[in-house]
Amino acid sequence: MNKKPILSIFLIIILISSGCIGGNENSKILGIEYKDPPPAPDFTLTNQFGDLVTFSDYEGKVIVVAFIYTTCPDVCLIISSNLDYIHNNLGKYAEDVAILSITIDPARDTVPHISEWTKRMGYEWNHLTHETSSVMEDVWNSWNVVVDNDHIANSLAPESNLLRFAVLNPDNSSFKSDSKCWNLQDSSCYLDLDDFANYSFNQNKDGFYNMSEGTIGEWKSNGNWSWKLHEWDLLNESWINIQNDIFDTKSIPKGTHLAWVASNANISNLPPGIDCNGNGWIMGSGTTAHCMCDEGYERPNDNWKSCVSKNDLNNENISEDVGPHAETLGEYEIGHSTSTYIIDKNMNKRVSYSGINWDVENFLMDVITLSNE
Repeated sequence: MNKKPILSIFLIIILISSGCIGGNENSKILGIEYKDPPPAPDFTLTNQFGDLVTFSDYEGKVIVVAFIYTTCPDVCLIISSNLDYIHNNLGKYAEDVAILSITIDPARDTVPHISEWTKRMGYEWNHLTHETSSVMEDVWNSWNVVVDNDHIANSLAPESNLLRFAVLNPDNSSFKSDSKCWNLQDSSCYLDLDDFANYSFNQNKDGFYNMSEGTIGEWKSNGNWSWKLHEWDLLNESWINIQNDIFDTKSIPKGTHLAWVASNANISNLPPGIDCNGNGWIMGSGTTAHCMCDEGYERPNDNWKSCVSKNDLNNENISEDVGPHAETLGEYEIGHSTSTYIIDKNMNKRVSYSGINWDVENFLMDVITLSNE
């Protein structure tokens, strides 16, 4: 029996040793209160209007922080509904309280999507996301939100300024690796081709590389075929053959994408140097691989690995059929448990409400109690 892969997101809230069981006997707090409230970590993310929102700018206010995602079928809907009730019933405390919802699914929760979703739901507080993976991961980590690595791999757009190293083997199988630029002193990314290639293989733990012996992975060149170095031509969006030794003693600059191609292979089987025409990123793999296009770009009809300007398309060229993106989203479910925080005016975590089975009136009372401090 086939089973859908389930990529679970576990939002594990670490409540610092014994610091969360009833602050003190005289406390008026109704939720779970920290005995020794830790400082709430700062961050800067983007809201549904495309504006930057910095957490520390709310110092002096009571802040409610929740981790949700817009396609969540159950838990997040209840949390968001509770937050909406709180937002609409703050009364005279409205100016003293800020509510922030942070996504755990930034691939789908892009700024345009969150903007449309919040309008449709009637939610007026800030819903936050970011297009850069390391930024989102830093926020999750600093708030002790543990997200499953498989979900991260499928959910997050890649960092900018990545360099691609690829290999096309004699049997037309291929390998590709996207590596970050290390920004060396001369503004280059890697010392030479060997440095770039070895880093690519090492980070992916995917094979052996020794070009001095003509060996890549299981393949060693011989009298019947040889390795040919190719570079991605940005202008023509194609691989071009270059001198094999051009980067032997030359550093690898930003924006360089290289590939070793077996001379007897069909180069059409080599992955492109840049995905989605440079206007998006690939989500999924295999038959469900498809482009997530940048704002202002769209996938043309029947071409799910391309992103072109919307100005160059008409409605007839945009497919409404169910494609790889819908299939990919349907392949996994995201289960999670979570806590919703109340941060005091001194930017400390004071109260946590776990899961969804909490009384919204009690939560509202705790917000008001901290507002009156």
